[in-house]
Amino acid sequence: MKKRAFTTGLSVVIFAAILVVLNSAVQYYYTHNLIEDELENHVLTDLSAKTSMLRQTLQSAELTMEEHRWDIQRNLSHPDSLFDATSRLIANNTNIIGGCLAFVPGYYPQKGRLFEPYAYKKDNSIVVEQLGQKSGHDYTLHPAYQWVLNNDDAVWSLPYEYKTDNGVISLTTYSYPIRDSKQRVVAVCGLDFSLEWLGDTLNSTRLYQSSFDLFLTRQGRLIAGPNKDSVSAERVKHVVELINDSTVKRTVIDNKRITSLEFFDEEIGESGCIYYTAIDDPQWQLVVVCYDFEVYDKVYKMRLNSLWMLLFSCLLIGFIVYRLFRNATQLKQVNEEKERIDAELHIAHKIQKQMLPVMGTSYEDRSDVILSCSLTPAKEVGGDLFDHFIRDEKLFFTIGDVSGKGIPSAMLMSKTYTLFRMATMRENNPARIMQIVNEASCQNNESNMFVTLFIGVLDLPTGRLRYCNAGHDKPILNGAPLPAKANLPVGVFDDVRYEMQEIQLPANALLFLYTDGLTEAKNLQHNQYGLARIENVLQAYAGATPQQLLETFDREVHLFMGDEEQSDDLTMMAIHYNRRDEEIVLQEELKLKNDVHGVPELNDFVKRIVEKLEIGAPLDKHLRLAVEEAVVNVMNYAYPLDIEGEIRVKATSDGHTIKFFIIDSGVAFDPTEAEKADTTLSAEDRPIGGLGILLVRQLMDSINYERVDGQNILTLIKNYTANIQTK
Repeated sequence: MKKRAFTTGLSVVIFAAILVVLNSAVQYYYTHNLIEDELENHVLTDLSAKTSMLRQTLQSAELTMEEHRWDIQRNLSHPDSLFDATSRLIANNTNIIGGCLAFVPGYYPQKGRLFEPYAYKKDNSIVVEQLGQKSGHDYTLHPAYQWVLNNDDAVWSLPYEYKTDNGVISLTTYSYPIRDSKQRVVAVCGLDFSLEWLGDTLNSTRLYQSSFDLFLTRQGRLIAGPNKDSVSAERVKHVVELINDSTVKRTVIDNKRITSLEFFDEEIGESGCIYYTAIDDPQWQLVVVCYDFEVYDKVYKMRLNSLWMLLFSCLLIGFIVYRLFRNATQLKQVNEEKERIDAELHIAHKIQKQMLPVMGTSYEDRSDVILSCSLTPAKEVGGDLFDHFIRDEKLFFTIGDVSGKGIPSAMLMSKTYTLFRMATMRENNPARIMQIVNEASCQNNESNMFVTLFIGVLDLPTGRLRYCNAGHDKPILNGAPLPAKANLPVGVFDDVRYEMQEIQLPANALLFLYTDGLTEAKNLQHNQYGLARIENVLQAYAGATPQQLLETFDREVHLFMGDEEQSDDLTMMAIHYNRRDEEIVLQEELKLKNDVHGVPELNDFVKRIVEKLEIGAPLDKHLRLAVEEAVVNVMNYAYPLDIEGEIRVKATSDGHTIKFFIIDSGVAFDPTEAEKADTTLSAEDRPIGGLGILLVRQLMDSINYERVDGQNILTLIKNYTANIQTK
């Protein structure tokens, strides 16, 4: 009997060991594939981000060209003025080291056959000269010049090396056609763009510590790479040779967007993988190199741990067989599993808490708004969410409640929070923000979960509140429910059209938002806390600060619940808004017609103001440029063609900050929501936004747009105190 029991126990141990080994092998296989898929996603994200970074940086040259094209065109009738125009073209972009204007032969007979004003940076100054007079220099033979004239379009050149007094540097040239008033191409403008920053910038962020990135031309020539102190030139050369070797086996992944090939680095004795993708404009390649020992480090450790777990499992199973009729071991395992789950839930709780804004009071440094928020989950993780931030003098805030509880609702909560953040980076309309969040939430929503969500956008200078409600509890404004239409919750149907509402907040307004964890909190008698108790607390503590109000609600609801366990997440947000009254030390106004011929009068107006406020260089030039850019674009978009309209430019200052209000009664248009500019359009045809709005954002501290009483009001704000020059 004992022998048979021993044999049976041994068979059980062996069978269990085999199962553990098989499970470990299957787990290793799927984990390895999962990490490989995750790596490809990370590589795709990294390549996309760095490709976008490259394009944005190169677009600064294109932006420079677009913003100065009018300057060149207005000076075409004065060839000597083109030297100054070329200098201005390269002055404000640190990556542009030189620029030229190569005119078609004989365009200026008095200047000879070839006329090429050229400006370049030298020793913190700009030097200009006429290259067309140099012996042996015929720019009409240059491929970029011929390409632009033949194709009537701009082009980036292949990178090349250029010898300077400080050594050899890498450059690429952006060539662009210049047209006269009759739209004839009369010259080619070339901007020499430095690529010295590219290698260090490219490798400033890496997927792994030993990873590195390269830029190559489509022909496989190295443009930029990591610092030689971190990665040797031989390793870089080896990678480039592998990419250019057509006999090396490679794999196309992600719908032909990325190509990968495996290799072995003899210098460090490690295998790895090379990922590269083609960039369309300019015609380059971006390469990422990763090594297996870092990518699969956790898998290797897991495999080693699995072996130890196998040994431990065999011993444990043997012990269980030996103590067949005892349940102590089983109870221990149950407790260990519970502790593991509790630990994972605790980690998930910390991650979820760190994702959301810090609870408590925010914006205490502002005089017009104070916000406090709190979230008390019923379990370790929950489905409630909130968020808030200020952009362009607008307070964006949201509060929401995911259907269900536990891990699934927490995952949907994090997705909704991320979608809200992404949408509000470029949208000011809460209904459109809700639309974006809803459409993304409906994709692959097989579990049919939904989110009740309230989104508000408060314009701080005016107190105008725009909001959209998606099935959430109505917020309470100064003790009364906010008139908010319910709409369908987010995630139900992807074709829902959400409606925006708006209201003007009164002075000293208090807006209180909450989830149903407050109204549906129950006591031992199963009575709910209810809306009436909420309104009573708000009335009793009408003068309390937002933080004091939330602390009061937390105390009152727990006193009401008594010993009853909290059954739902409880989230609250209180916003106190009081419009600022600023002391005005300067207030002037200018009225213009929607005609660009009034720009000189505008410049005199801004110049007179900055002189009164004793604003010195270079801020005075920045203010004139920003106001001119904004007003000229308003002239272009505000009124239909051939319709005369009025534009008011109002300037105020409180002694520290200057504000320009650009007011028109034209068509409604929010430049802060404008899509990226179409650089194929002329400056006259391009609406405000894109390149123009980017320039204004760079020159001013903030911009703000509102449509009030049929008028567009664009506000430009700049703190000039630190820039006042002492006379």
